[in-house]
Amino acid sequence: MGREDPWLARIEDTQGRVHGAGTMLDGEYVLTCAHVVEEAIDAGREADREVRVRIAGRPDDAYPATVVESCWQPPLPDQRGDVAILALRSVVPGAPRARIRRTWQHDEIVRIFGFPAGTDNGQLVNARITSYDFTGERVQLDAVLEQRVDRGFSGAAALAADGQILGVIAVVRAPLAESSWMIAVRTLYRYASAVLDGHLTSRTSQVLPGDWPSPQVPEVLDDPVQLALTRHLVGWLASDGPGGVCAIGGGGAVALTSRLVGLTVPGYRRAAPDETVSGAPPGTVPQLGEVDAAVDATGRTTEQVAQQLAKSLSLLTDRVTDDLAHQLEELGSPIVVVVNAVDLAADPGELYYRLLEPIAARASSIGVRLLLAYHGDPPRYVRSAVAASLGQPAAAVSPSGRHGGETELGDRLGRLGRLVEEVDAAERDARACRDYVAPRILGAPPPQVAGAAALAVRLRVLRDTGPAAAGSTLRGWLLGELGSCEEAAARSLVRARRLNAECTALLARRNRARGRLDAYRSEAAARGLIEELGDSYEAARRLLYSGGCDLPLAELRVEEYHRAVRREIDGRQA
Repeated sequence: MGREDPWLARIEDTQGRVHGAGTMLDGEYVLTCAHVVEEAIDAGREADREVRVRIAGRPDDAYPATVVESCWQPPLPDQRGDVAILALRSVVPGAPRARIRRTWQHDEIVRIFGFPAGTDNGQLVNARITSYDFTGERVQLDAVLEQRVDRGFSGAAALAADGQILGVIAVVRAPLAESSWMIAVRTLYRYASAVLDGHLTSRTSQVLPGDWPSPQVPEVLDDPVQLALTRHLVGWLASDGPGGVCAIGGGGAVALTSRLVGLTVPGYRRAAPDETVSGAPPGTVPQLGEVDAAVDATGRTTEQVAQQLAKSLSLLTDRVTDDLAHQLEELGSPIVVVVNAVDLAADPGELYYRLLEPIAARASSIGVRLLLAYHGDPPRYVRSAVAASLGQPAAAVSPSGRHGGETELGDRLGRLGRLVEEVDAAERDARACRDYVAPRILGAPPPQVAGAAALAVRLRVLRDTGPAAAGSTLRGWLLGELGSCEEAAARSLVRARRLNAECTALLARRNRARGRLDAYRSEAAARGLIEELGDSYEAARRLLYSGGCDLPLAELRVEEYHRAVRREIDGRQA
Protein backbone atom coordinates (compact mmCIF):
# COMPACT_ATOMS: atom_id res chain seq x y z
CA MET A 1 0.00 0.00 0.00
CA GLY A 2 1.17 3.56 -0.66
CA ARG A 3 2.67 5.99 1.80
CA GLU A 4 -0.41 8.23 1.52
CA ASP A 5 -2.87 5.40 2.27
CA PRO A 6 -4.88 5.36 5.50
CA TRP A 7 -4.05 2.62 7.96
CA LEU A 8 -5.69 -0.73 7.39
CA ALA A 9 -7.75 -2.37 10.08
CA ARG A 10 -9.00 -5.87 10.76
CA ILE A 11 -12.32 -6.36 12.57
CA GLU A 12 -12.27 -9.26 15.04
CA ASP A 13 -14.59 -10.64 17.69
CA THR A 14 -13.46 -10.81 21.31
CA GLN A 15 -12.06 -14.31 20.67
CA GLY A 16 -9.72 -13.01 17.95
CA ARG A 17 -11.60 -14.41 14.96
CA VAL A 18 -11.51 -12.21 11.81
CA HIS A 19 -14.84 -11.03 10.36
CA GLY A 20 -13.83 -8.39 7.85
CA ALA A 21 -11.83 -5.27 7.14
CA GLY A 22 -11.93 -1.62 8.07
CA THR A 23 -10.05 1.63 7.58
CA MET A 24 -8.63 3.96 10.19
CA LEU A 25 -10.01 7.43 9.59
CA ASP A 26 -7.69 8.91 12.22
CA GLY A 27 -6.42 7.77 15.59
CA GLU A 28 -9.92 7.35 17.01
CA TYR A 29 -12.41 6.16 14.36
CA VAL A 30 -12.62 3.14 12.03
CA LEU A 31 -14.87 2.97 8.95
CA THR A 32 -16.38 -0.42 8.05
CA CYS A 33 -19.67 -2.18 7.27
CA ALA A 34 -22.46 -2.70 9.80
CA HIS A 35 -22.85 -6.39 8.90
CA VAL A 36 -19.17 -6.99 9.66
CA VAL A 37 -19.62 -5.46 13.11
CA GLU A 38 -22.84 -7.39 13.73
CA GLU A 39 -21.14 -10.68 12.88
CA ALA A 40 -18.23 -9.89 15.19
CA ILE A 41 -20.56 -8.92 18.05
CA ASP A 42 -22.72 -12.02 17.61
CA ALA A 43 -19.68 -14.28 17.47
CA GLY A 44 -18.09 -12.68 20.53
CA ARG A 45 -21.33 -12.80 22.54
CA GLU A 46 -20.38 -9.60 24.33
CA ALA A 47 -23.17 -7.87 26.26
CA ASP A 48 -21.56 -4.45 25.76
CA ARG A 49 -21.52 -4.92 21.93
CA GLU A 50 -17.76 -4.59 21.80
CA VAL A 51 -15.43 -5.74 19.01
CA ARG A 52 -11.67 -5.73 18.56
CA VAL A 53 -9.74 -3.76 15.94
CA ARG A 54 -6.25 -4.80 14.93
CA ILE A 55 -4.22 -2.30 12.89
CA ALA A 56 -1.67 -3.01 10.18
CA GLY A 57 1.85 -2.56 11.52
CA ARG A 58 0.67 -3.23 15.09
CA PRO A 59 -0.35 -6.89 14.94
CA ASP A 60 0.19 -7.49 18.67
CA ASP A 61 -2.35 -4.87 19.78
CA ALA A 62 -6.10 -5.46 19.67
CA TYR A 63 -8.02 -2.25 20.36
CA PRO A 64 -11.51 -2.54 21.91
CA ALA A 65 -14.07 -0.57 19.94
CA THR A 66 -17.78 0.19 20.03
CA VAL A 67 -20.25 1.56 17.50
CA VAL A 68 -20.76 5.33 17.09
CA GLU A 69 -24.55 5.40 17.33
CA SER A 70 -24.96 8.46 15.12
CA CYS A 71 -22.95 6.69 12.39
CA TRP A 72 -24.64 3.30 12.49
CA GLN A 73 -26.99 2.03 9.78
CA PRO A 74 -27.58 -1.76 9.65
CA PRO A 75 -28.31 -3.35 6.27
CA LEU A 76 -31.63 -2.25 4.77
CA PRO A 77 -33.74 -4.04 2.13
CA ASP A 78 -32.58 -3.90 -1.51
CA GLN A 79 -28.90 -3.86 -0.45
CA ARG A 80 -28.94 -0.36 1.05
CA GLY A 81 -27.42 1.01 4.22
CA ASP A 82 -24.83 -1.23 5.95
CA VAL A 83 -22.58 1.56 7.24
CA ALA A 84 -20.71 1.63 10.55
CA ILE A 85 -18.08 3.72 12.27
CA LEU A 86 -16.33 2.34 15.33
CA ALA A 87 -14.81 4.42 18.10
CA LEU A 88 -11.67 2.97 19.70
CA ARG A 89 -11.53 2.89 23.49
CA SER A 90 -8.07 4.43 23.34
CA VAL A 91 -6.60 6.71 20.69
CA VAL A 92 -3.86 5.29 18.45
CA PRO A 93 -0.98 7.81 18.26
CA GLY A 94 0.52 8.77 14.93
CA ALA A 95 -2.37 7.63 12.74
CA PRO A 96 -2.69 9.60 9.46
CA ARG A 97 -5.91 11.41 8.71
CA ALA A 98 -7.82 9.58 5.94
CA ARG A 99 -9.01 11.57 2.94
CA ILE A 100 -12.41 10.84 1.37
CA ARG A 101 -13.34 11.88 -2.15
CA ARG A 102 -17.02 12.37 -3.01
CA THR A 103 -16.70 11.63 -6.75
CA TRP A 104 -15.23 8.86 -8.91
CA GLN A 105 -14.56 8.41 -12.61
CA HIS A 106 -15.79 5.69 -14.94
CA ASP A 107 -13.20 2.90 -15.26
CA GLU A 108 -11.10 4.33 -12.42
CA ILE A 109 -8.95 1.62 -10.81
CA VAL A 110 -9.16 1.15 -7.06
CA ARG A 111 -7.04 -0.89 -4.63
CA ILE A 112 -8.70 -2.99 -1.92
CA PHE A 113 -7.02 -4.78 0.98
CA GLY A 114 -9.16 -7.46 2.60
CA PHE A 115 -9.03 -10.67 4.58
CA PRO A 116 -10.40 -13.59 2.56
CA ALA A 117 -10.54 -17.01 4.20
CA GLY A 118 -7.10 -18.42 4.94
CA THR A 119 -5.35 -15.03 4.64
CA ASP A 120 -5.65 -13.40 8.06
CA ASN A 121 -2.67 -11.21 7.14
CA GLY A 122 -4.61 -9.85 4.19
CA GLN A 123 -4.56 -9.67 0.41
CA LEU A 124 -4.44 -6.74 -2.02
CA VAL A 125 -6.55 -6.75 -5.20
CA ASN A 126 -7.44 -4.21 -7.88
CA ALA A 127 -10.87 -3.53 -9.40
CA ARG A 128 -12.42 -1.17 -11.94
CA ILE A 129 -15.33 1.15 -11.07
CA THR A 130 -18.23 0.83 -13.52
CA SER A 131 -21.61 2.25 -12.48
CA TYR A 132 -24.17 2.77 -9.72
CA ASP A 133 -26.61 0.00 -8.92
CA PHE A 134 -30.40 0.31 -9.21
CA THR A 135 -30.83 2.02 -5.82
CA GLY A 136 -28.03 4.52 -6.44
CA GLU A 137 -26.36 3.70 -3.10
CA ARG A 138 -23.74 1.23 -4.31
CA VAL A 139 -21.27 1.11 -7.17
CA GLN A 140 -20.28 -1.95 -9.18
CA LEU A 141 -16.63 -2.99 -9.28
CA ASP A 142 -15.34 -5.36 -11.98
CA ALA A 143 -12.28 -7.55 -11.66
CA VAL A 144 -9.19 -6.52 -13.63
CA LEU A 145 -6.85 -9.41 -12.74
CA GLU A 146 -7.12 -13.01 -11.62
CA GLN A 147 -7.09 -11.88 -7.98
CA ARG A 148 -10.62 -10.67 -7.26
CA VAL A 149 -12.64 -9.18 -4.44
CA ASP A 150 -13.84 -12.20 -2.47
CA ARG A 151 -15.57 -12.96 0.81
CA GLY A 152 -13.60 -11.39 3.62
CA PHE A 153 -13.18 -8.05 1.85
CA SER A 154 -16.37 -6.61 3.35
CA GLY A 155 -15.69 -3.36 5.18
CA ALA A 156 -12.47 -2.65 3.25
CA ALA A 157 -11.98 0.75 1.67
CA ALA A 158 -11.69 1.13 -2.10
CA LEU A 159 -8.68 3.41 -2.51
CA ALA A 160 -7.78 5.65 -5.44
CA ALA A 161 -4.24 5.80 -6.75
CA ASP A 162 -3.43 8.64 -4.33
CA GLY A 163 -4.90 6.83 -1.32
CA GLN A 164 -8.22 8.67 -1.13
CA ILE A 165 -11.24 6.60 -0.06
CA LEU A 166 -13.84 6.24 -2.82
CA GLY A 167 -16.12 3.71 -1.10
CA VAL A 168 -16.37 0.67 1.16
CA ILE A 169 -16.80 -2.94 -0.02
CA ALA A 170 -20.21 -4.26 1.02
CA VAL A 171 -21.35 -7.05 -1.29
CA VAL A 172 -19.35 -9.89 -2.82
CA ARG A 173 -20.84 -12.53 -5.08
CA ALA A 174 -19.84 -16.19 -5.11
CA PRO A 175 -16.10 -16.93 -5.12
CA LEU A 176 -14.30 -15.86 -8.30
CA ALA A 177 -17.25 -13.75 -9.44
CA GLU A 178 -16.41 -10.93 -11.82
CA SER A 179 -18.18 -8.20 -9.84
CA SER A 180 -18.52 -6.82 -6.35
CA TRP A 181 -20.06 -3.64 -4.94
CA MET A 182 -18.82 -0.76 -2.86
CA ILE A 183 -20.93 1.65 -0.83
CA ALA A 184 -20.56 5.04 -2.50
CA VAL A 185 -19.22 8.00 -0.54
CA ARG A 186 -22.48 9.91 -0.99
CA THR A 187 -24.19 6.97 0.76
CA LEU A 188 -21.56 6.74 3.52
CA TYR A 189 -21.96 10.47 4.07
CA ARG A 190 -25.73 10.18 4.28
CA TYR A 191 -25.52 7.73 7.17
CA ALA A 192 -22.31 8.83 8.91
CA SER A 193 -21.72 12.51 8.19
CA ALA A 194 -21.09 13.33 11.86
CA VAL A 195 -17.62 11.76 11.57
CA LEU A 196 -16.96 11.68 7.83
CA ASP A 197 -17.58 15.39 7.24
CA GLY A 198 -14.16 16.27 8.61
CA HIS A 199 -12.42 13.89 6.20
CA LEU A 200 -13.80 15.07 2.84
CA THR A 201 -11.17 16.34 0.43
CA SER A 202 -13.61 18.85 -1.10
CA ARG A 203 -16.70 20.75 0.00
CA THR A 204 -20.01 21.40 -1.65
CA SER A 205 -18.84 25.05 -1.67
CA GLN A 206 -21.11 27.96 -0.95
CA VAL A 207 -24.35 29.52 -2.06
CA LEU A 208 -23.87 32.93 -0.49
CA PRO A 209 -20.76 35.14 -0.41
CA GLY A 210 -18.43 34.32 2.45
CA ASP A 211 -18.96 31.25 4.59
CA TRP A 212 -21.98 28.97 4.53
CA PRO A 213 -25.23 30.92 4.77
CA SER A 214 -26.25 31.67 8.31
CA PRO A 215 -29.03 29.51 9.75
CA GLN A 216 -31.16 32.66 9.92
CA VAL A 217 -31.90 32.59 6.16
CA PRO A 218 -35.50 33.86 5.88
CA GLU A 219 -38.07 31.10 5.81
CA VAL A 220 -39.31 30.64 2.27
CA LEU A 221 -41.98 27.98 2.72
CA ASP A 222 -44.96 30.10 3.82
CA ASP A 223 -46.02 30.68 0.22
CA PRO A 224 -47.91 27.66 -1.23
CA VAL A 225 -46.08 27.92 -4.56
CA GLN A 226 -42.66 27.94 -2.94
CA LEU A 227 -43.69 25.11 -0.64
CA ALA A 228 -44.72 22.95 -3.62
CA LEU A 229 -41.62 23.98 -5.57
CA THR A 230 -39.31 23.09 -2.67
CA ARG A 231 -40.89 19.66 -2.25
CA HIS A 232 -40.53 18.79 -5.90
CA LEU A 233 -36.99 20.15 -6.17
CA VAL A 234 -35.99 18.02 -3.16
CA GLY A 235 -37.46 14.98 -4.92
CA TRP A 236 -35.82 15.87 -8.23
CA LEU A 237 -32.40 16.38 -6.67
CA ALA A 238 -32.60 13.02 -4.89
CA SER A 239 -30.48 10.20 -6.26
CA ASP A 240 -33.36 8.49 -8.03
CA GLY A 241 -34.44 11.61 -9.92
CA PRO A 242 -33.79 12.11 -13.63
CA GLY A 243 -30.94 14.16 -15.01
CA GLY A 244 -31.72 17.50 -16.60
CA VAL A 245 -31.90 21.20 -15.90
CA CYS A 246 -34.19 23.36 -13.77
CA ALA A 247 -33.98 27.15 -13.77
CA ILE A 248 -35.98 29.07 -11.19
CA GLY A 249 -36.27 32.80 -10.76
CA GLY A 250 -38.21 35.66 -9.25
CA GLY A 251 -39.42 36.21 -5.73
CA GLY A 252 -37.54 34.09 -3.24
CA ALA A 253 -35.79 31.76 -5.69
CA VAL A 254 -32.29 32.59 -4.46
CA ALA A 255 -33.26 32.30 -0.76
CA LEU A 256 -35.06 29.03 -1.51
CA THR A 257 -31.95 27.64 -3.20
CA SER A 258 -29.71 28.83 -0.35
CA ARG A 259 -31.88 26.97 2.15
CA LEU A 260 -32.06 23.88 -0.03
CA VAL A 261 -28.30 23.60 -0.50
CA GLY A 262 -27.43 24.66 3.04
CA LEU A 263 -29.52 21.88 4.57
CA THR A 264 -27.44 19.26 2.71
CA VAL A 265 -24.40 20.36 4.75
CA PRO A 266 -24.02 18.95 8.31
CA GLY A 267 -22.54 22.14 9.77
CA TYR A 268 -25.41 24.28 8.50
CA ARG A 269 -28.03 21.79 9.58
CA ARG A 270 -26.60 21.48 13.09
CA ALA A 271 -26.56 25.28 13.49
CA ALA A 272 -30.02 25.85 12.04
CA PRO A 273 -32.99 26.37 14.37
CA ASP A 274 -35.07 23.27 15.08
CA GLU A 275 -38.05 24.61 13.12
CA THR A 276 -35.87 24.85 10.00
CA VAL A 277 -35.24 21.08 10.04
CA SER A 278 -37.40 19.02 12.38
CA GLY A 279 -40.28 21.47 12.13
CA ALA A 280 -40.12 21.87 8.36
CA PRO A 281 -43.07 20.67 6.26
CA PRO A 282 -42.75 17.05 5.05
CA GLY A 283 -40.65 16.60 1.95
CA THR A 284 -38.85 19.97 2.18
CA VAL A 285 -35.58 18.84 3.82
CA PRO A 286 -33.04 17.27 1.43
CA GLN A 287 -30.72 14.47 2.44
CA LEU A 288 -27.26 15.25 3.75
CA GLY A 289 -24.65 15.32 1.00
CA GLU A 290 -27.26 15.49 -1.77
CA VAL A 291 -25.58 18.42 -3.55
CA ASP A 292 -22.13 17.74 -4.97
CA ALA A 293 -21.15 21.28 -5.94
CA ALA A 294 -22.77 24.66 -5.36
CA VAL A 295 -21.60 28.22 -5.83
CA ASP A 296 -23.07 31.68 -5.51
CA ALA A 297 -22.24 33.52 -8.72
CA THR A 298 -22.65 37.02 -7.25
CA GLY A 299 -19.83 39.19 -8.61
CA ARG A 300 -17.85 36.18 -9.82
CA THR A 301 -16.31 35.77 -13.25
CA THR A 302 -17.01 32.71 -15.36
CA GLU A 303 -13.54 31.39 -14.56
CA GLN A 304 -14.09 31.82 -10.81
CA VAL A 305 -17.40 29.93 -10.91
CA ALA A 306 -15.81 27.15 -12.97
CA GLN A 307 -12.83 26.86 -10.62
CA GLN A 308 -15.08 26.65 -7.56
CA LEU A 309 -17.27 23.94 -9.09
CA ALA A 310 -14.22 21.98 -10.20
CA LYS A 311 -12.68 22.22 -6.73
CA SER A 312 -15.88 20.92 -5.13
CA LEU A 313 -15.96 17.99 -7.57
CA SER A 314 -12.20 17.18 -7.22
CA LEU A 315 -11.67 17.85 -10.92
CA LEU A 316 -8.59 19.10 -12.76
CA THR A 317 -8.59 22.88 -12.91
CA ASP A 318 -6.55 23.46 -16.07
CA ARG A 319 -8.85 24.81 -18.81
CA VAL A 320 -11.83 23.77 -16.67
CA THR A 321 -13.97 26.64 -17.96
CA ASP A 322 -14.05 25.16 -21.44
CA ASP A 323 -13.89 21.53 -20.37
CA LEU A 324 -16.19 21.23 -17.35
CA ALA A 325 -19.02 19.52 -19.25
CA HIS A 326 -16.63 16.86 -20.57
CA GLN A 327 -15.11 16.30 -17.11
CA LEU A 328 -18.58 15.91 -15.62
CA GLU A 329 -19.31 13.24 -18.22
CA GLU A 330 -16.34 11.25 -16.93
CA LEU A 331 -17.68 11.25 -13.36
CA GLY A 332 -19.98 8.56 -12.08
CA SER A 333 -23.50 9.94 -12.07
CA PRO A 334 -25.69 11.15 -10.49
CA ILE A 335 -24.03 14.52 -9.95
CA VAL A 336 -25.93 17.52 -8.57
CA VAL A 337 -24.60 21.00 -9.43
CA VAL A 338 -26.19 24.24 -8.21
CA VAL A 339 -25.37 27.78 -9.35
CA ASN A 340 -27.19 30.46 -7.41
CA ALA A 341 -27.74 34.13 -8.32
CA VAL A 342 -26.67 33.52 -11.92
CA ASP A 343 -27.94 36.95 -13.02
CA LEU A 344 -25.64 38.70 -10.51
CA ALA A 345 -22.46 37.19 -11.98
CA ALA A 346 -19.84 39.48 -13.45
CA ASP A 347 -21.08 38.53 -16.93
CA PRO A 348 -24.28 36.42 -16.75
CA GLY A 349 -24.44 35.86 -20.51
CA GLU A 350 -20.88 34.58 -20.76
CA LEU A 351 -21.36 32.43 -17.65
CA TYR A 352 -24.35 30.73 -19.21
CA TYR A 353 -23.16 30.29 -22.79
CA ARG A 354 -19.55 29.41 -22.04
CA LEU A 355 -19.90 27.27 -18.89
CA LEU A 356 -23.49 26.32 -18.09
CA GLU A 357 -25.10 25.80 -21.49
CA PRO A 358 -22.71 22.96 -22.51
CA ILE A 359 -23.63 21.20 -19.25
CA ALA A 360 -27.35 21.91 -19.71
CA ALA A 361 -27.30 20.54 -23.25
CA ARG A 362 -25.89 17.18 -22.10
CA ALA A 363 -27.28 16.98 -18.57
CA SER A 364 -29.92 14.34 -19.28
CA SER A 365 -27.43 12.12 -21.12
CA ILE A 366 -24.61 12.26 -18.58
CA GLY A 367 -26.73 12.04 -15.41
CA VAL A 368 -26.19 15.60 -14.17
CA ARG A 369 -28.93 17.55 -12.42
CA LEU A 370 -28.22 21.25 -12.85
CA LEU A 371 -30.19 23.76 -10.77
CA LEU A 372 -29.87 27.44 -11.69
CA ALA A 373 -31.41 30.22 -9.61
CA TYR A 374 -32.01 33.86 -10.59
CA HIS A 375 -33.10 36.90 -8.59
CA GLY A 376 -35.32 37.93 -11.49
CA ASP A 377 -36.91 35.95 -14.29
CA PRO A 378 -34.41 33.73 -16.13
CA PRO A 379 -33.51 35.53 -19.36
CA ARG A 380 -35.04 34.43 -22.62
CA TYR A 381 -31.86 32.78 -23.85
CA VAL A 382 -31.78 30.57 -20.76
CA ARG A 383 -35.40 29.57 -21.22
CA SER A 384 -34.71 28.72 -24.84
CA ALA A 385 -31.58 26.69 -24.13
CA VAL A 386 -32.97 24.93 -21.05
CA ALA A 387 -36.42 24.67 -22.63
CA ALA A 388 -38.27 25.39 -19.39
CA SER A 389 -38.00 27.35 -16.17
CA LEU A 390 -39.96 27.42 -12.95
CA GLY A 391 -41.11 30.99 -13.39
CA GLN A 392 -41.64 33.30 -10.41
CA PRO A 393 -42.40 31.02 -7.47
CA ALA A 394 -43.00 33.80 -4.96
CA ALA A 395 -44.94 36.25 -7.09
CA ALA A 396 -48.66 36.43 -6.31
CA VAL A 397 -50.16 38.14 -9.36
CA SER A 398 -53.69 39.46 -9.26
CA PRO A 399 -56.10 37.61 -11.54
CA SER A 400 -56.17 39.17 -14.97
CA GLY A 401 -56.06 38.22 -18.60
CA ARG A 402 -56.87 34.56 -19.18
CA HIS A 403 -59.79 33.13 -17.27
CA GLY A 404 -61.55 29.80 -17.06
CA GLY A 405 -63.41 27.59 -14.65
CA GLU A 406 -62.02 24.74 -12.61
CA THR A 407 -63.07 22.20 -15.21
CA GLU A 408 -61.22 24.05 -17.95
CA LEU A 409 -58.19 24.38 -15.69
CA GLY A 410 -58.23 20.65 -14.97
CA ASP A 411 -58.54 19.87 -18.66
CA ARG A 412 -55.57 22.09 -19.49
CA LEU A 413 -53.44 20.49 -16.77
CA GLY A 414 -54.38 17.06 -18.12
CA ARG A 415 -53.38 18.05 -21.65
CA LEU A 416 -50.15 19.57 -20.36
CA GLY A 417 -49.37 16.34 -18.52
CA ARG A 418 -49.76 14.33 -21.71
CA LEU A 419 -47.66 16.88 -23.60
CA VAL A 420 -44.85 16.66 -21.02
CA GLU A 421 -44.86 12.87 -21.38
CA GLU A 422 -44.62 13.31 -25.14
CA VAL A 423 -41.72 15.74 -24.70
CA ASP A 424 -39.92 13.27 -22.44
CA ALA A 425 -40.29 10.44 -24.97
CA ALA A 426 -39.27 12.68 -27.89
CA GLU A 427 -36.19 13.96 -26.05
CA ARG A 428 -35.10 10.45 -25.12
CA ASP A 429 -35.46 9.35 -28.75
CA ALA A 430 -33.60 12.45 -29.97
CA ARG A 431 -30.73 11.94 -27.52
CA ALA A 432 -30.44 8.26 -28.42
CA CYS A 433 -30.35 9.11 -32.12
CA ARG A 434 -27.79 11.86 -31.60
CA ASP A 435 -25.65 9.66 -29.32
CA TYR A 436 -25.55 7.09 -32.13
CA VAL A 437 -24.81 9.60 -34.90
CA ALA A 438 -22.34 11.97 -33.17
CA PRO A 439 -19.38 9.54 -32.89
CA ARG A 440 -19.93 8.36 -36.45
CA ILE A 441 -20.51 11.59 -38.38
CA LEU A 442 -18.88 14.98 -37.84
CA GLY A 443 -21.17 17.98 -37.57
CA ALA A 444 -23.99 16.40 -35.58
CA PRO A 445 -26.14 19.17 -34.04
CA PRO A 446 -25.67 19.91 -30.32
CA PRO A 447 -27.97 17.94 -27.98
CA GLN A 448 -29.94 20.96 -26.79
CA VAL A 449 -32.95 18.98 -25.55
CA ALA A 450 -33.18 19.22 -21.78
CA GLY A 451 -36.71 20.43 -21.14
CA ALA A 452 -38.49 17.35 -19.81
CA ALA A 453 -37.04 17.39 -16.28
CA ALA A 454 -37.90 21.02 -15.61
CA LEU A 455 -41.31 20.69 -17.25
CA ALA A 456 -42.13 17.71 -15.03
CA VAL A 457 -41.23 19.65 -11.86
CA ARG A 458 -43.12 22.68 -13.13
CA LEU A 459 -46.23 20.60 -13.85
CA ARG A 460 -46.20 19.06 -10.36
CA VAL A 461 -46.01 22.54 -8.81
CA LEU A 462 -49.02 23.63 -10.88
CA ARG A 463 -51.00 20.58 -9.83
CA ASP A 464 -50.18 21.11 -6.16
CA THR A 465 -51.04 24.81 -6.17
CA GLY A 466 -54.20 24.49 -8.26
CA PRO A 467 -56.55 23.94 -5.27
CA ALA A 468 -54.89 26.74 -3.25
CA ALA A 469 -55.24 29.14 -6.18
CA ALA A 470 -59.03 28.90 -6.38
CA GLY A 471 -60.51 32.26 -5.51
CA SER A 472 -57.15 33.73 -4.45
CA THR A 473 -54.60 36.12 -5.91
CA LEU A 474 -52.57 33.04 -6.87
CA ARG A 475 -54.99 32.33 -9.67
CA GLY A 476 -53.42 34.97 -11.90
CA TRP A 477 -49.98 33.46 -11.33
CA LEU A 478 -51.34 29.97 -11.96
CA LEU A 479 -52.94 30.89 -15.28
CA GLY A 480 -49.84 32.76 -16.43
CA GLU A 481 -47.52 29.92 -15.43
CA LEU A 482 -49.79 27.37 -17.06
CA GLY A 483 -49.71 29.27 -20.33
CA SER A 484 -45.94 29.62 -20.11
CA CYS A 485 -45.57 25.88 -19.47
CA GLU A 486 -47.77 25.04 -22.45
CA GLU A 487 -45.63 27.23 -24.70
CA ALA A 488 -42.37 25.84 -23.29
CA ALA A 489 -43.57 22.26 -23.74
CA ALA A 490 -44.57 22.94 -27.33
CA ARG A 491 -41.16 24.48 -28.07
CA SER A 492 -39.39 21.57 -26.40
CA LEU A 493 -41.31 19.07 -28.50
CA VAL A 494 -40.45 20.92 -31.72
CA ARG A 495 -36.79 21.11 -30.71
CA ALA A 496 -36.59 17.40 -29.87
CA ARG A 497 -38.24 16.36 -33.10
CA ARG A 498 -35.98 18.66 -35.09
CA LEU A 499 -32.86 17.18 -33.48
CA ASN A 500 -34.07 13.68 -34.23
CA ALA A 501 -34.87 14.61 -37.84
CA GLU A 502 -31.49 16.32 -38.37
CA CYS A 503 -29.54 13.36 -36.99
CA THR A 504 -31.63 10.87 -38.95
CA ALA A 505 -31.02 12.90 -42.10
CA LEU A 506 -27.25 12.84 -41.52
CA LEU A 507 -27.35 9.08 -41.10
CA ALA A 508 -29.45 8.63 -44.22
CA ARG A 509 -27.11 10.89 -46.18
CA ARG A 510 -24.08 8.84 -45.14
CA ASN A 511 -25.88 5.59 -45.98
CA ARG A 512 -26.79 6.92 -49.43
CA ALA A 513 -23.13 7.73 -50.03
CA ARG A 514 -22.21 4.19 -48.97
CA GLY A 515 -24.81 2.80 -51.35
CA ARG A 516 -23.47 4.87 -54.25
CA LEU A 517 -19.91 3.77 -53.49
CA ASP A 518 -20.97 0.10 -53.51
CA ALA A 519 -22.83 0.59 -56.79
CA TYR A 520 -19.85 2.25 -58.45
CA ARG A 521 -17.55 -0.52 -57.21
CA SER A 522 -19.87 -3.14 -58.67
CA GLU A 523 -19.68 -1.28 -61.96
CA ALA A 524 -15.89 -1.25 -61.74
CA ALA A 525 -15.80 -4.96 -60.90
CA ALA A 526 -17.88 -5.78 -63.97
CA ARG A 527 -15.18 -4.07 -66.09
CA GLY A 528 -12.20 -5.59 -64.25
CA LEU A 529 -11.18 -2.27 -62.69
CA ILE A 530 -11.08 -3.23 -59.00
CA GLU A 531 -7.31 -3.30 -58.57
CA GLU A 532 -6.62 -0.45 -60.96
CA LEU A 533 -8.86 1.97 -59.01
CA GLY A 534 -8.29 0.50 -55.55
CA ASP A 535 -6.64 3.60 -54.05
CA SER A 536 -9.48 5.87 -55.11
CA TYR A 537 -12.05 3.43 -53.70
CA GLU A 538 -10.21 3.07 -50.38
CA ALA A 539 -9.99 6.85 -49.96
CA ALA A 540 -13.79 7.06 -50.05
CA ARG A 541 -14.37 3.89 -48.07
CA ARG A 542 -12.11 4.91 -45.17
CA LEU A 543 -14.05 8.10 -44.69
CA LEU A 544 -17.48 6.44 -44.87
CA TYR A 545 -16.70 3.52 -42.58
CA SER A 546 -14.56 5.20 -39.92
CA GLY A 547 -15.65 7.06 -36.81
CA GLY A 548 -15.99 10.81 -37.12
CA CYS A 549 -16.84 10.72 -40.80
CA ASP A 550 -16.32 14.04 -42.61
CA LEU A 551 -19.44 13.62 -44.71
CA PRO A 552 -18.91 16.40 -47.32
CA LEU A 553 -15.36 15.17 -47.91
CA ALA A 554 -16.55 11.55 -48.08
CA GLU A 555 -19.20 12.48 -50.67
CA LEU A 556 -16.52 14.27 -52.69
CA ARG A 557 -14.30 11.15 -52.61
CA VAL A 558 -17.24 8.99 -53.71
CA GLU A 559 -17.87 11.30 -56.65
CA GLU A 560 -14.16 11.29 -57.53
CA TYR A 561 -14.21 7.47 -57.54
CA HIS A 562 -17.29 7.53 -59.75
CA ARG A 563 -15.62 9.87 -62.25
CA ALA A 564 -12.49 7.68 -62.26
CA VAL A 565 -14.61 4.59 -63.03
CA ARG A 566 -16.43 6.39 -65.84
CA ARG A 567 -13.16 7.65 -67.35
CA GLU A 568 -11.70 4.16 -67.45
CA ILE A 569 -14.87 2.69 -68.93
CA ASP A 570 -15.20 5.46 -71.53
CA GLY A 571 -11.52 5.19 -72.42
CA ARG A 572 -11.80 1.45 -73.05
CA GLN A 573 -14.92 1.89 -75.16
CA ALA A 574 -13.18 4.49 -77.30
